[in-house]
Amino acid sequence: MTEAELTALAAAVRTAAGVEGKRDLTLIAELDAGIDGDDAALVPHGDGYLVLCGEAMAPGFLLADPFGAGAAAVVTNVSDVRAMGGRPLGIVDMIVSPDHEHARTVLAGLKWAAGLLDVPIVGGHLTIGHAPALSATCTGTVRVPLRAAAARPGDVLLVAYATEGRFMSETGTFFTSLHDRPAELLRTDGEALVEVAEAGWCHAARDISMPGAAGSLLQMVELAGCGATLDVERLPRPDDAALERWLLTFPSYGYLLAAPPEHAARAVQAFTDRGLACAACGSIDEGRTVRLAAGEQTVTVWDLGAEALTGL
Repeated sequence: MTEAELTALAAAVRTAAGVEGKRDLTLIAELDAGIDGDDAALVPHGDGYLVLCGEAMAPGFLLADPFGAGAAAVVTNVSDVRAMGGRPLGIVDMIVSPDHEHARTVLAGLKWAAGLLDVPIVGGHLTIGHAPALSATCTGTVRVPLRAAAARPGDVLLVAYATEGRFMSETGTFFTSLHDRPAELLRTDGEALVEVAEAGWCHAARDISMPGAAGSLLQMVELAGCGATLDVERLPRPDDAALERWLLTFPSYGYLLAAPPEHAARAVQAFTDRGLACAACGSIDEGRTVRLAAGEQTVTVWDLGAEALTGL
């Protein structure tokens, strides 16, 4: 890869809608409420913690694909719990629909994804006759949490994906494994994060979401007060996925993890033993920049010392 190509990739990350949208989180930072920036919250409970999280679906997505929006409400919540090293217990949904047909389709999507991931829908709220809206919350448990802010200089950056799957549209960046990966594997894939957390092989993680792998890494190291380098040529990806598209993709299963060097190989194996793709793709460092690397080339994506992303 040439320096010009790598520079173009970095520019695509900086200007991606998923990254730009994270700037709105500065509103949360203004509250000064002690919110730490993880996608899920931890509440001490028993000998561990409860994990609490919630997601709201974009109204345009809900209108265009009510089944897909219902499924996504499950997947995003489960991913947030799993990113903390947790096990999801149940989901509660809140649906507003213009009519019964729309509501049935949303509920069908929720039920389908919840069945595949073996996370029950345990309750919710339904209102008919108004502009559509969909939110869902999930509760889980965790014994040894993975916190994004726990990433430390010297850690190896791991990236894990389920690469069996398909893009949801011809040109979009949403990738789902729910149609193509066997259900018996989908239900246990998240246990890889529990394993690496409880064994001490990783101590920080973040799910790959709207900003894609590099943008999600930017959020992770902003919380940790570190910098990072992501080697894009080592990034696991499907054979037919172009690098720029994949770098910006929001997958149904994708995680960034920080591992001490002596444990990185065992952490990778926890994923690959389950038929998931995982590789060491870079490192965490003492700087405040996020960089893309390819061969001998390195290009800066963002300098957090000069400009915050979320301020969290």
